[in-house]
Amino acid sequence: MTKTNTPKTKLQQISDVAWLVRQGELKLGILNKDIQENYTYITGKELVKFNTKTQAKQYFGNVKLFEDKIDEPAQTDEKFYIRGHLVDYPNPCAVDPTHVDYDNMLPLYTKIEGSDVYYAAGYYCINFEKGWKHAHGPKLATLEKYGYEGPFRTECEMRQRLKVLNRMRKHV
Repeated sequence: MTKTNTPKTKLQQISDVAWLVRQGELKLGILNKDIQENYTYITGKELVKFNTKTQAKQYFGNVKLFEDKIDEPAQTDEKFYIRGHLVDYPNPCAVDPTHVDYDNMLPLYTKIEGSDVYYAAGYYCINFEKGWKHAHGPKLATLEKYGYEGPFRTECEMRQRLKVLNRMRKHV
């Protein structure tokens, strides 16, 4: 049997009942514990339920999964920017320029490595049915569905444009 160099799957505590699931530097998803002591593993592509800790340990291939945790906190006070736009999410995964979903106009990122749910860094004015509203780091799907202006680098810039857009809407 050949031994692989794949890092062991470990947990990094993010709350009393939630852990970031990591394999080396990769963030695979989130493991949550419910009130009945059942566990749910969530990634951008799947949802897996476990009735016991043992089932979770077997799934991740680490018999010491709950003992062998990463000690450093999952959340840091660092600020993250993607193409000059602030991201209010710890450790975002920027969409690589070679990726099929890369967009030259929008600084896109995911919250979990490999997810297909995209968010846009920066501030935006979104054209909802009842008027233009502001957003910071909205989902790409929301921008595509309603229409938008942005990204803006600062909240002040975005709010100035939002006032103009809503005035124009009232006069039409």
